[in-house]
Amino acid sequence: MRGWRKAPYNLPWGAARAFEVASRALMYLAAGTLRLQDLREAIANAWEKFGRSEEEILSGLMPWESALYDRFLKSEDHILVLGCGTGRDVIALLKLGYRVEGLDVARRAVALARRMLEKEGLQAELYTGPIETVALPGSFDVFTFSWFCYCYIPQADTRIGVLRKVKAHLTPGGRILISYVPAERWRRSRAIGLTRFMTRLTRSDWHPERGDVIDLAAGDRPAVPFKHVFREGELEHEARAAGLTVVFHERRDVGTAVLMA
Repeated sequence: MRGWRKAPYNLPWGAARAFEVASRALMYLAAGTLRLQDLREAIANAWEKFGRSEEEILSGLMPWESALYDRFLKSEDHILVLGCGTGRDVIALLKLGYRVEGLDVARRAVALARRMLEKEGLQAELYTGPIETVALPGSFDVFTFSWFCYCYIPQADTRIGVLRKVKAHLTPGGRILISYVPAERWRRSRAIGLTRFMTRLTRSDWHPERGDVIDLAAGDRPAVPFKHVFREGELEHEARAAGLTVVFHERRDVGTAVLMA
């Protein structure tokens, strides 16, 4: 009798799991139909609604951020936050007395950040555009990629190009601060294989790579919650390819690194 009692639960539970697997597979396939520019726009759409509550924006730095910044920022530093979003870390750094500017690809997020800066009585220049193509507004002592934002840049060659770009705008002794998602296990992903198959089929100019992860999207706009998780040695390889030296690197739940020219 006990088995019969479980059946009304097990059947819909199994169906729900099957739908979840199918939905994820379709998401990976759908991503493979995108051109690289379309993918970047879909990634931006995925972040338009992230961290939009006043409580989140004014929540300050996370403990690992505070530890990293306390160690590697100087009081006189001029900082550009890459992936500033709705302004959480820009506001937190301004309140600590740093000179800060911000850049993000999500226009509505930046608009909200500007309103929050005004409400808090703070001032900072904020720019909108993709780090891959936007003209950087001068030189900085520090470029910091906001919480995992380095992971949201597709393709290793593009990430390396971004590092070369910001390196050219570093002042002498300048630093690049990065946080990233460490790969827990490194194994062949069948899911990203679906995306790779579809990009070949559609002759897309996007080249999915091992370590790319695509989550299920929500909302009514075409969005791709994309990230790249890093295996050991991968970040060092990208830094060296950009002509940078890793002066600090720590792999924990959050990977953190500091690069210098």
